Amino acid sequence: MSAMIFHPSLYDRRQYHTSYWAAQNPAPHLEALQADIQTDVAIIGGGYTGLSCALHLSRDHGLETTVLEAGDIGWGASGRNAGFNTLPACKLAAAEVFRRWPEAEARAFFEAQREGQALVYELAQDEGFELGACGQGIFQVAHSRGALAELDEEGRWLRQAGIPCQTLSREAFAEIGHDGPDQFGALHMTEGGGIDPMQLTLGLATAARRHGARLYARSPMQQWRKDGAWHVLQTPQGQVRARQVVVATNGYRDGEEPAGLRHRALPAISNILVTAPLSEAQWQAIGLNNLSPMSDTRMLVTYYRRLPDNRLLLGARSDTWGDPQRDARMQAALHALIARKFPDAGPLAVDYFWRGLVSVTRKLVPSWGRLDDDPSVLFTLGCFGSGVNTMPWMGRTLARAIAGQPLSAREQCAVFRNLPGRLPSRAWQQRLGLQLAYLHYGLQDRLA
Repeated sequence: MSAMIFHPSLYDRRQYHTSYWAAQNPAPHLEALQADIQTDVAIIGGGYTGLSCALHLSRDHGLETTVLEAGDIGWGASGRNAGFNTLPACKLAAAEVFRRWPEAEARAFFEAQREGQALVYELAQDEGFELGACGQGIFQVAHSRGALAELDEEGRWLRQAGIPCQTLSREAFAEIGHDGPDQFGALHMTEGGGIDPMQLTLGLATAARRHGARLYARSPMQQWRKDGAWHVLQTPQGQVRARQVVVATNGYRDGEEPAGLRHRALPAISNILVTAPLSEAQWQAIGLNNLSPMSDTRMLVTYYRRLPDNRLLLGARSDTWGDPQRDARMQAALHALIARKFPDAGPLAVDYFWRGLVSVTRKLVPSWGRLDDDPSVLFTLGCFGSGVNTMPWMGRTLARAIAGQPLSAREQCAVFRNLPGRLPSRAWQQRLGLQLAYLHYGLQDRLA
């Protein structure tokens, strides 16, 4: 059993988080598993990875597939992120990716990221569900003059990797993005944009069920054992026997795991608020006139977007416990970030505030693979807060691997291979490491 490293409320699947997305998209009622069943593939986790894997296994490969979700569908990060269909999903600069891996492998990684971004729209079109897509690409906003120079360098490497992008001066970005004392220009990656993440989650779930996958909510896997070639997964009221298992829990790793996967991923808390709808006068004071997602270049990143119904969404990391009794303090910190970016905004009423977990690893890039000591167990690890474009693609890749399909150079590129290094085993050690990292990042941001 993996330890919960944050406040228990973050792992309480009985409580559905009152996010903006959940309010717009009530989750469908799915039954809990209440029987003993057998299946070709059992998937632990009903987020983007698990749902996409189930959809592709059922639709494209005709394999019997069962998804076990500990909460309701959309309970986790897939249902309550900021809805940025953007790239890349890593904590490395593009130049560092090219330095760590051969050029062909680095190119394949960025091609995979671009492919994953496009897959989100393709799945919605093919399966007939809405996405709430808006904006054109993403803006990475320089928080200092030095950061703009670094963004210009990043853009050169991204263009070498085939990612369409351009650097904008402070004046040019002010015309199409926003002005203010906290922007010194931006890098505009012109593909992708904003989506409604709950619509993507529920769309994948509906499509997977329509093509024959079995989805069970409120069915946490509590015990895992082997019986010959079969995996036996025990839930509170049922049992699944499967030939192969996909571990698709990502940041929420508080359940049973094979020894090879333990302490490989570190959850990090992300905090998001969404304001009440703003008037035209308020938007003029803020100066944000673009529906494309935006994030700044700080190590402790702030991300924000204007929503189609004229609300402002803003999120940030830094919290390392997640106690609901500290909600007011965290909201005050987010309001301070708004004031720094948009000093003329004035007080803004907040309709929604929530938090959730993203997944980071020591490898600093996403990973997928099979366990060395049991190739019938497949996994994904780490999306670094960019799961929208990465995890549906990972789910499809896992499905193709399970079905024995030849994998593309992008799917099997070296960047994705190998497990990340292990983290300290104790929860307090992991939390302390995160706290020290945030102190370091905060110092770097102040000195930039």
